[in-house]
Amino acid sequence: MHLPFLLMALGGLVVAQSPLSRSAPQLAPALDATGEPQAAAVELAAAALPARTPRVHFDQPHADGPLWAGADAWKASFDGTGCTVIPFFGSDAPQNFPLRIELASITVGDDALALPAGTPRRDGSRVRTARGSVDEVIDTSLSGLEQSWVFTTLPNRGAITVDLRLQGDYQVTPTEVGLRFANAYGRFDYHGAVAVDADGRRLPLSIGWDGDSAQLTIPAQFVAEAKLPLVLDPFLNGWFLLGSGAPAGQTQRDSDVASFQALGGRTLMVWSRQWSAVDADCWALVFDGNLGLVKTDFTIDFTSEDWLKVACAANNHAQNFLVVSEVRIGIQHSIFGRGISANGTPGGVITIERDGVVGTPGNNFHPDVGSDPSFAPGRYTVVFHKRYLFASDIFMRGVSPSGSLLTTNAIQLSQGTEEFSRPAISKSCGQVNGNQQWLVTYQRTWSPVPYTTDQDLWGRFVQWNGAVPANSFAIAFSQGEETMGSPSSPIDSGGQRLWPVVHSWAGNTTLPRELTCHLLRADGTKQDSANIGTGIPGVDHADAEVDSDGTRFVVAYTRGGTQEEVITIAHLPATFQLRIESRTGLQTSSSDVKAQCNVVADRSGGTGTSPRYFISFTHVTSNSFHLVNFGGYTGGTTLFTSRDSFCSNQLPISVTGSPVIGQTVFVSVDNGSPLAASIFGFPDSISLGLLGCGCLQGVALGAVYGSGSFSWTVPNNPTFVGTGLAVQGFALGNECLGLFNLSDIVDFTLR
Repeated sequence: MHLPFLLMALGGLVVAQSPLSRSAPQLAPALDATGEPQAAAVELAAAALPARTPRVHFDQPHADGPLWAGADAWKASFDGTGCTVIPFFGSDAPQNFPLRIELASITVGDDALALPAGTPRRDGSRVRTARGSVDEVIDTSLSGLEQSWVFTTLPNRGAITVDLRLQGDYQVTPTEVGLRFANAYGRFDYHGAVAVDADGRRLPLSIGWDGDSAQLTIPAQFVAEAKLPLVLDPFLNGWFLLGSGAPAGQTQRDSDVASFQALGGRTLMVWSRQWSAVDADCWALVFDGNLGLVKTDFTIDFTSEDWLKVACAANNHAQNFLVVSEVRIGIQHSIFGRGISANGTPGGVITIERDGVVGTPGNNFHPDVGSDPSFAPGRYTVVFHKRYLFASDIFMRGVSPSGSLLTTNAIQLSQGTEEFSRPAISKSCGQVNGNQQWLVTYQRTWSPVPYTTDQDLWGRFVQWNGAVPANSFAIAFSQGEETMGSPSSPIDSGGQRLWPVVHSWAGNTTLPRELTCHLLRADGTKQDSANIGTGIPGVDHADAEVDSDGTRFVVAYTRGGTQEEVITIAHLPATFQLRIESRTGLQTSSSDVKAQCNVVADRSGGTGTSPRYFISFTHVTSNSFHLVNFGGYTGGTTLFTSRDSFCSNQLPISVTGSPVIGQTVFVSVDNGSPLAASIFGFPDSISLGLLGCGCLQGVALGAVYGSGSFSWTVPNNPTFVGTGLAVQGFALGNECLGLFNLSDIVDFTLR
């Protein structure tokens, strides 16, 4: 049977883009007395050359050698049995660090596919190598390499197991989401494996490692039920060195990231690039749902206006983004914005707050923007800091996705006569199945002597329609310094909606900072609080940002100035505790200074389920950025354990997937009989000796599934975390009472 069948997309390799430079006057070089061009004139003429257009280059320098492809931050060679990828780890790396990627074996059911060596053939931007009944395909683009195996025939519909040999001068460490390849000069992850069929059914898969090769298996049940083509999709690393094509001397900083789910997913990354001491520009990139490039570096502003502090958010209903910035024109500071379409096309500039033009008098600083994740019409909410007369307050203004202002004047959020500054707003106001509110946080300077430099953290809620229903409230205050607050989209836990917020704390401004996390109720009171720093003495924790997928939440921050770390946290309502599920380092070079973390959940605010987060941060030393597709929490590496049922004629049972809330467990009991079934419930140990057999029933209080194969999606409810469950199969047979046989018992714990 001929089955067009696509397997294995391997994407997300490192890529650096070279942005278009500003145009320069076309000048002929002046000549000196010798007829040679003068140096200054040569520099002007060089600046006038056309900007380089980033592209993938191909070459086969030796007729009998490999085919090569390369981009700004990766290059690769292709031969008859695989490819070798060489990532860019910086010009100061002492040598290349190639990673050899080679298909070791593919089995379908009990059949091993023959994999003879082939000849790589270039077809446009694609490299195709025929490997017997399988075509190995690698698509090259500015977004990296996507590796696929295309099956034109399959011997059966059994489980598909891919053995992929990955070899290089790296230490390989299994992580909760896959494999990590690292050395002293760089690091990348092989993670996030998921099988997806043509109807969009998704099955997260673990990635095994035996010291030489990675193993990925699509279970037989999923293959049997899948509508072809079927894709097995792990990711190799994330994007880094973004924006690295900036001209020498143009400092880049202050990235932000936003994402919406419409159109299969779109992610916008924005940042500032310093043109001169009085002129910063705003640049951006747009990616699809898998961080494939939709639009390379483009400008949101490259005028003489000074775009100082940029932020962005996304809207599912309008399928667009809003970028906001503090803009300095002369001595006046205003808040401007610009809508960005899903394909990266900027709309007109929106004046959100400007003295003498829109809003009330004063200078305006440090904007942030939040969105409504609903697929119904919603709005953006922009918060900013305003200085006027002798006051310093926090304001907000609603902006429609089309760019219109929703109130004549901005609404003041801060209350009191102290100085308020540094506002931040949650990425989203949450889904419509609960209280849809943004949480806004800001710093208050406590003015009475002797606390003139004491910073506290305050907050206020804003409803999805722009209403401000209650007073402001204190979140964290002491004689120490509570700074850099970051509010999250809400989570739903234990029947109530809660808002995580993270901030830095230090005893005074000279001491290293720690991280503190709070969960706030809808009235601003605290549900739970915890210190989530590493507790390592003398290590500074800074630049934290947090967002939620509606169940768990993720905090990204810099540690010691040289490492980015991501913490996944769950709330356990039964014990009123915050539990750290995992800590994951994202550093790519231990010598590079890191700063300015930003994080947005793939399902920010929580409709549907997705463990993914998009995280960006600044590489200060290399003057570039890193964007990571962080796979989120998968529960660890050992998810299922087996207990012996002591039956002589055991049925085969397979349990795969992920027992993490919001994800799916797949069970398959196969004895060649359509009468196989399963019992699914709580672990137990019940002797069946009275039935004339030595077997154990390992499940009690269970539901019976009248099929040998079924799937179960774990309810997206944190109260189930820690619950132990078990499953066991049975079918017609002669072991017990001469009527049925049993399988072993598979136990697992919800995570």
